[in-house]
Amino acid sequence: MVKFKLADFNNAKKNKFSEFDAILFYGQDRGQVLENFNIAMETIAPEIDDGFSVFEFSSSDIKQDPSKLIDEATAISFLGTRKVIKIKDANEDVVEPLKLLLKNYQKLEAFIILSADELSPSSKLRSLFETNKRLAVLPNYIDTDENLSFIIKDTLAKSGIKRIPDEVLMFLRSKLGENRATTRMELEKLALFLYPKTEISIDDAQKCIMDSSSITLQDLPLAIADGNNKKLFSVLSRLLSEGNNPIDLLKIVLNHFKNLYYMASQIETGMSISSVIENSKPPIFFKLKPSYERQLRFWTTEKIIKVISEINTADIRCKSVNMPQETIVSQLFFMICSIASKRI
Repeated sequence: MVKFKLADFNNAKKNKFSEFDAILFYGQDRGQVLENFNIAMETIAPEIDDGFSVFEFSSSDIKQDPSKLIDEATAISFLGTRKVIKIKDANEDVVEPLKLLLKNYQKLEAFIILSADELSPSSKLRSLFETNKRLAVLPNYIDTDENLSFIIKDTLAKSGIKRIPDEVLMFLRSKLGENRATTRMELEKLALFLYPKTEISIDDAQKCIMDSSSITLQDLPLAIADGNNKKLFSVLSRLLSEGNNPIDLLKIVLNHFKNLYYMASQIETGMSISSVIENSKPPIFFKLKPSYERQLRFWTTEKIIKVISEINTADIRCKSVNMPQETIVSQLFFMICSIASKRI
């Protein structure tokens, strides 16, 4: 059983994880999962875009054809270096192929790095990694006050801020910590705001730091369908930095447009926009009603069908091996948003 703590992870990293065939990162803090995932990636393969050394599969790829993972994990590298296989949406579908690899091969040619959301103690994936000595697992939980204080002080110290008043540290802890990636992004923004100052005041912090809970997944499709390019940039950057899977974001936007299609079809049968919004199930939050009204004045069923088709095409492309998912999804979102921005 190799269930890492952070110190264990750092020690294994020094030896480039040579004792292990795979490592799993999971937990509530998606940003921390992504941060540690990338650290492991760069430890083994400094050139993360190297098509000869780095391979990416989704769990659905492996479910459809387990031989893809097995073949790549056992094939000798052309470059003579250790290959990396990354699986960013790991779930139960990868368990049996991994068991097969561990049973039939004493050592894999590739190091497999997996990430997942929160896993219950009954999870077969978590159980496999916690009980096999060739596998390592690092849970990623929301930062404690002690961890968060260290991250704040360390990050700002690198920008020349050597002393942080207690009231400032307390304020920053109250606004940050829900997600490691968001925490680092906000602190980097604060450091740029302060430059070239060497001191920080509570006023500086309050002007710059955004509450980490102020952006939600719901903001993404609303920004796109509303044609709000500025908000889309902010929301999408935050969601991707927090480790959200691009394919999951596609699904959220797809569901929104499916809902719009249903509402638009009712309008095209003669119902008023206000009646459709008032009778929507589930009910639309009152602050969002103006946004839905703007969208339904522009998005006809014909236009929505075209958008849904583009989303489905992007989903297929994202699930192809070695396709740049973030690029595909981002380009599509801004294209749809641009269409709406010309009319709304």
